[in-house]
Amino acid sequence: MGFTPDYIDRLQPGQVFVFGSNALGYHTGGASGTARKKFGAVWGQAEGLQGQSYAIPVDFGKNVRKDSEVKAAVDRFIAFAKEHTELFFWVTRVGCGIAGYHDDEMAHFFQEALGMKNVCLPKSFVDALSGNDVNYDLERFLQAQDSGWCSYNDALKEIQAGKKQSHWIWYVFPQIKGLGHSYNSEFYGISGKDEAKAYLEHSVLGQRLREITKALLECGNPSADDILGFPDVLKVKSCMTLFDLVSPNDIFKDVLDKYYEGKTCEKTLWRLGFHDDKLKNQVKLSRLTITKDYSIILSDYDNKEIKMEPLVKAVYLLYLKHPEGIAFKHLPDYRQEIIDIYNDLRPLGLNSRSLQSIEDVTNPLLNSINEKCSRIRAVFLAEVDASLADQYYITGKSGEQKRITLPRDLVIWE
Repeated sequence: MGFTPDYIDRLQPGQVFVFGSNALGYHTGGASGTARKKFGAVWGQAEGLQGQSYAIPVDFGKNVRKDSEVKAAVDRFIAFAKEHTELFFWVTRVGCGIAGYHDDEMAHFFQEALGMKNVCLPKSFVDALSGNDVNYDLERFLQAQDSGWCSYNDALKEIQAGKKQSHWIWYVFPQIKGLGHSYNSEFYGISGKDEAKAYLEHSVLGQRLREITKALLECGNPSADDILGFPDVLKVKSCMTLFDLVSPNDIFKDVLDKYYEGKTCEKTLWRLGFHDDKLKNQVKLSRLTITKDYSIILSDYDNKEIKMEPLVKAVYLLYLKHPEGIAFKHLPDYRQEIIDIYNDLRPLGLNSRSLQSIEDVTNPLLNSINEKCSRIRAVFLAEVDASLADQYYITGKSGEQKRITLPRDLVIWE
């Protein structure tokens, strides 16, 4: 039978793509994004058969784990698979991305599926359930680094010159899995400390990582932002944090000290189970400052900037300007206001594509506004404790006024 492939982009009739969903059924990235784009997953449906996909809810918000609910959902999937022997189920690495589970933890929930003829599990799950040593696929990094395009040698030359120019960040400075939604971030993501250790101990990969890290330290450019650009400057911070934990007296701490004021990547620490008590117990709301150039800043969280695409930001600022709330059905009445906000964000003006996007987002019969709200929710959940985040994004019951509930004395317009 073999194992579930690392990447599936097509299915035969009767085959089902099994993926991990968040509790709201917002299928945005990773396997859930693939399920929605290719295999019929339904936006807003968190569990069950959807086209040629089957969703299992595993993600309940930032750093929230509900093992009993995940196990119950997996048990329901297994029961469904037993009832539908006419279907064949490809189980992906459910829960091992954004939800934060390690392969051996999630594999335990699928114990009963191990011997089923119509269910195929990832190799990492099978290895964990069979008591085998995990064989990490480090060859994926070598193949990318030795390719003819954006190779390791290209990356090294760019870093030595003090300016990253091409696209190689995922396989040269790898991060912990689960921090991003793209295919590359998932495929090249490091599953945990054990794989990071194996990477560092690899005769080629470990030597190359230290070599290019040394080049980063010696390139002569004092600004990591200038060298790497956004968001790659954050990815390298995550990479350095990961490998500093694996090899604490190595070169990686020097990068954190020189370019990041000695600060580590908090999200990486959370993924690895290092829950900083200060972060874990942080339950105060931050002021939200809107600067003159419309940057959105969490003033009491080290001036952390919340980044959004222009139209998503325009929707957010519209709701921030209307604390009384706006029902989706009334959005056509606010179309001109969104246009005005968008023009402030993009002073070069609107083109026909932008106008159509605004038309779509203010059309309550389309899903565009829900998608924009889910993106707003995601960026705040990534930066604010889950117990507080809902005060920053747009909330409200279906058919009623939607609003941002953050106390207005915490909203500062410069």
